[in-house]
Amino acid sequence: MHGGAGHLHPDQPRALEQWDSFTYVPAGTAPDLAAAQQWANEQTTGESTSQP
Repeated sequence: MHGGAGHLHPDQPRALEQWDSFTYVPAGTAPDLAAAQQWANEQTTGESTSQP
């Protein structure tokens, strides 16, 4: 997500993972690269860009 391989199948679903201070654990899925990037940005900034 951070600059790597985003050009490979950008419309395909993505697995989301979170760091739990020991290892990465499954956190869900995203329907495509754009949604995965949005989720990752929300995790790092703490801000949600989605509309209710």
